[in-house]
Amino acid sequence: MDQSTSRKRPWLAAGLGLLITGLGQLYLRRWKRALGWAIFAVLVGAFLVPESTLANPASADLVDGAPLLVVALLSVIDAYLIAQRHNVRLAVAQESRCSSCYRELDADVAFCPWCGSEVQSTAADDDSTWTDADNPSDDRF
Repeated sequence: MDQSTSRKRPWLAAGLGLLITGLGQLYLRRWKRALGWAIFAVLVGAFLVPESTLANPASADLVDGAPLLVVALLSVIDAYLIAQRHNVRLAVAQESRCSSCYRELDADVAFCPWCGSEVQSTAADDDSTWTDADNPSDDRF
């Protein structure tokens, strides 16, 4: 399935991110973002976590491993939010919703009654065809 048309499961992305930092982003097909989180985790581990904690994590204090835990938690939150945002964008594209506030719209409105932004009509939504008489670029003004 194409990334742009398939719904993503936010909790699955978050769960995968708990297993390995960046795995949730890989599930969402965000390759560069996953690589960035993995590199960030390695750098944090190399510079902020003592070697004794990395060598024997079972005997380490929670404070010593806290930087890696923070990076992992941020990666999980990021994967969850990316999946949520992806699903909202799919809903907006498939339904008649405002692209600014994401509220449901009637089919015949030109402006969103909730936020006032102009409704973007797509070629798939607009069944009418333009003729020379309907051309909006004529010199009426």
